[in-house]
Amino acid sequence: MVSASGTAFAQNAGQDRQTKDEVETATQDIIVTAERRAVGIQHVPISVSVRSGEDLREQGRSTLSQMLDNVPGVSGATSTGTSGGGSDSPETGIAIRGVPANASAAGSIISSVPTAAVYVDEIYGGIGGTYDLERLEVLRGPQGTLYGRSATAGLVAIHSIAPKLGEVEGAALAEVGNAALRHFNGALNLPIGDVAAIRVSGNHYERDGYDAPQGGALRTNEGRVKLLVQPASTVSVTLAAAFQDNVTHTGEQALQLTAPDTFTKVPIGSTEGRNRFRQFWANIDIDLGGVTLTYVPSYRTWHQDADILVLGPAGLVLSQKQFVPKDNFLTQELRLSSSARSKLTWQAGLFYYKNDLESQNSATLQYNGARAYFAKTSKQTRALGVYAEATYPLTDRLRVSGGLRYDHTYVQSDQDYTANLNFGIAGIPGTPGFSLPEVLVTKSVSGDAATSRFNNVTYKARLEYDLSRNNLVYASISTGFLPGDVQVVSGAGNQPIALPYKEETLTSYEIGTKNRFFDNRLQLNGALSYYDYGGYQTAVNIGNAFAPSFLQITAPARMTGGEIEILVRPARHDRIGVNASYVDARFVDRTPAITANLSKEQIPYIPATTANAFWEHDVALPGGSTVTLRGEGVYRSAYDLAPLSAADAALGGAAYIRAKAQLIGNANLSWTPHSKAFSISGYVRNFTNQRTAASLSVLSIAPLSITGTRTDPRTYGVILQARF
Repeated sequence: MVSASGTAFAQNAGQDRQTKDEVETATQDIIVTAERRAVGIQHVPISVSVRSGEDLREQGRSTLSQMLDNVPGVSGATSTGTSGGGSDSPETGIAIRGVPANASAAGSIISSVPTAAVYVDEIYGGIGGTYDLERLEVLRGPQGTLYGRSATAGLVAIHSIAPKLGEVEGAALAEVGNAALRHFNGALNLPIGDVAAIRVSGNHYERDGYDAPQGGALRTNEGRVKLLVQPASTVSVTLAAAFQDNVTHTGEQALQLTAPDTFTKVPIGSTEGRNRFRQFWANIDIDLGGVTLTYVPSYRTWHQDADILVLGPAGLVLSQKQFVPKDNFLTQELRLSSSARSKLTWQAGLFYYKNDLESQNSATLQYNGARAYFAKTSKQTRALGVYAEATYPLTDRLRVSGGLRYDHTYVQSDQDYTANLNFGIAGIPGTPGFSLPEVLVTKSVSGDAATSRFNNVTYKARLEYDLSRNNLVYASISTGFLPGDVQVVSGAGNQPIALPYKEETLTSYEIGTKNRFFDNRLQLNGALSYYDYGGYQTAVNIGNAFAPSFLQITAPARMTGGEIEILVRPARHDRIGVNASYVDARFVDRTPAITANLSKEQIPYIPATTANAFWEHDVALPGGSTVTLRGEGVYRSAYDLAPLSAADAALGGAAYIRAKAQLIGNANLSWTPHSKAFSISGYVRNFTNQRTAASLSVLSIAPLSITGTRTDPRTYGVILQARF
């Protein structure tokens, strides 16, 4: 069994001289590919956490946010959006070590470059990362000298199970739970002669909304096929295709804030959104004799057609239409890497990224049909990255690593933004809205004004030292960047304005250690980090939902923190783990203009402290079957869910934008027969049913007009797994 912290408790290399009891109470060094080569996790000199696919399935963690909710240093994570629309990127909302996730102004559906990257089967932004999984790896800190794109704050690398030569095997999972949860998936591996194999897998997930059956309801159907061909021991070719179809719901009952962390349900009707992915890719590895050539091309498309309802002041409802007829992604990566047996280990690569996007986003006031705005965007992004990293042993214990990366990014975002200047609702004094007849004004950005080019060089330098065979210390400095953009939004008086976004830079300093003690019964890993973030950018709405007025704020920031992961195997049937992280993420060098719109030093959206502890115990039953009990507590400190202006702070707004601290309890019980052909598991998450605000849309503090979503309530279910 692999623990939730990512370490399996079983025999590892070098244990052949241990007694049977010592072997059964030792921790295994899980093999990971965090540095694009297979290395034991205790020998990787970076801060990395692992979750096994087996554990995720048994615990009922079937969405990306559930998979990451007990990973130290990580917050956020959702791929369905908070208002019913979808996202073309699984990175949506992920923050690592206090570096906030980027968001487009006004909730735009235009793609924003994320601060953290998600790779699925080595594909940047790939799909299918929630089923038939082997493992999930989370790397903290800039990884640009190893990975193709957008690994500035870190990345999540997800690996699905690969086809196996010469084996017929399969698996099936059926899960039912509250909120009408229905979750089914399966996989089948078939050999094709001696040199090929195919693996086919599929997944169906659906549930009702947690606060209203229709509002927040989800349905996903997806599938994947991977064909592995190995005509020789030096050649491996994988050809793959995947699809994903999603249906999301918004409305039925909006949640309106009436007091700090207190919501009232307001009926607003229900709407539906649909989006779909299609993806094709390949992975080709050729051993050229001491050097391995890897080529990974991929092509992905996304389409969305969604209707969304938003509750505004005075109970008025805004009807939003999001339509994306074209959103195509092409990536190509070519890498050369040395043999793992080489004294100098290295890799170098080229990464090409191309995105062509066309989107339409419009909103009308539901009660009178008056248009609020209409935005049309045609955006092209091209990026080319060249990167290399190498490690060399100076002595038997001391190694030095260095990496370098160059990026050229081209962005052209032609936009037409039309706004209605006739706002103010008759009969409702002081309440903004949109009226008829429409008074429309259009702002267009194209050509040179819509084009940005960025050239960046980033680097990594690291020292690592083996104190002993089981104790490692390391120190590193690394840098990252995010390219900028141009977006047209509403300014003062609802007049459209163009907001240019500059590039963002990050310098990371980290020291860490990885250790095993007491015959490998205790594992203790930790890291301290300091980030110099050169200009966090956000568009602050100083108006409201019906008459927005966006102001761009660029504020330098610092993030100081650390993580610790402890694993203990006190006896052969017990496993104990404690993980914790702390980050002080705050704006620095604030000017009066920044202070007026960002009144707090602390960066919003980032909980300072997260922690979890678990205990697992196996009970051997007559006949060879096993019952495993698992209890877990997950803690998250209070944090702000929106930026707060000085004016709103003076009106007492601080209490309304705060998500309260939470201590969540989870429990699992599973039974596996001696044959291990199947298993039955039951789980309860958040068994005390603690809930707090998860996201907020702040229209105004006085009068109070805030809507939002809440964290998940108590959920429970039963999972049946079969293997053959």
